[in-house]
Amino acid sequence: MYNLSFFIMNTTRMNRKLLYALMALLAMTALYSCEEEDLAKVYDENTSLDSPFIFSENYQDTIKYTYDLPTPVTDWLDMVKDDAKVCKLSIPGTHDTMTGMGFYQPVLKYIFNITSISQVSTLEEQMACGIRFFDFRPVVSIDTLAKNPEDKQILRMAHGISEIDVTFEEALDQIQAYLKAHPSEFFIAKIQPDNGLENQSNWTVLLGKLLGKLLGKQKYQGLFVDHWRPDITVGEMRGKILLLSRFDLRTLNSSYDFPAAYCTWSDEDADIDENINTEGQRNCTIYSLDDNTLTAKLYVQDYFKTNKDVRMKNKKQTLIDMMHTAREAMASNEDIWIVNHCSAYTEVSPRGYLTNASVLHPLVIDDLKNNKGTVGIMPMDMACHDYIHLIINGGTPYTSDYLYGFHPLSQSLTHLLIKSNEPYFK
Repeated sequence: MYNLSFFIMNTTRMNRKLLYALMALLAMTALYSCEEEDLAKVYDENTSLDSPFIFSENYQDTIKYTYDLPTPVTDWLDMVKDDAKVCKLSIPGTHDTMTGMGFYQPVLKYIFNITSISQVSTLEEQMACGIRFFDFRPVVSIDTLAKNPEDKQILRMAHGISEIDVTFEEALDQIQAYLKAHPSEFFIAKIQPDNGLENQSNWTVLLGKLLGKLLGKQKYQGLFVDHWRPDITVGEMRGKILLLSRFDLRTLNSSYDFPAAYCTWSDEDADIDENINTEGQRNCTIYSLDDNTLTAKLYVQDYFKTNKDVRMKNKKQTLIDMMHTAREAMASNEDIWIVNHCSAYTEVSPRGYLTNASVLHPLVIDDLKNNKGTVGIMPMDMACHDYIHLIINGGTPYTSDYLYGFHPLSQSLTHLLIKSNEPYFK
């Protein structure tokens, strides 16, 4: 799987189109290799065959560590004091947040289902389950239904080359609606391009133009944090979205004042260097886009490949080490921001993300149970569920993946992260 993704991302644009055509042909062959009545034997007859995944009939989740706090998990930030600094909290998050929403490209979506899904919950489900950090990857796409030529180019969510059947605007609308219903809450959304074209100047200029156009819409006035500070408080963030960009938006569109903060953030690709770069993890920075004097230290652990025993060992070590470092940082007077990824993959597939989550989440849970203190932002895969028993829809029973009997304990992890914030409760 990984070799295919790597090959696609490094082909020229023309070769990529030819490869897409070949992939589409293979997907159509798989899709029509059996009758619809055969599909009905495997898939829940009440579920659309367009669903990216299908939970098994009579599925029932079993949460190991239940939520026992007085305020519902849907509004958990209401328990936190207004003057608590956001950087001092434990914040549950998701990696590749939107991949549970289904893919856009016809026929190809079945291939992307079995290669690119890292979540089996929708954005609305994640918000309701207590997730407050999102990993958004908007890319330039075409709206084939737009009537006006100027509206043809849009920003669609993506995971690599896989375009998701949700636009960036639709995602923002969902968050805005949630915040209106739950005004005590806030969200942090990390944004980055992610389809292999981010180094092409004409593409990045277009991205900046479309971002400025979208974020500047009248309906979003007051939705975003306009002036980030290292010591920004929960009270200042309530009802808003903090956009945390992995690239300097000012270089894409200097005519628009983006309501965002910019962070340096190095990828930890084990294929390039298998060793843990502890110094690099602790040498990142967040910058205010409207005041160059405002910066904060940022510690990021994003070791994302656990496809070898040594790499899984490294991931376990660096994940727990960063949790301990985070507790020390939280107890200090410095305003240090922490992003510590539980997410990684043993292979590029839903099974790979789920396998990794089932190994790492229990490890993090044990650390949370045995140690007090907050640990920063923790993005995870396969959020909202402790038990997963489902089918990844590959278009036919023969090309689908059957993820039966996995226990990632993701919702328990979310509950314990929220509970670790008790020192900051009202």
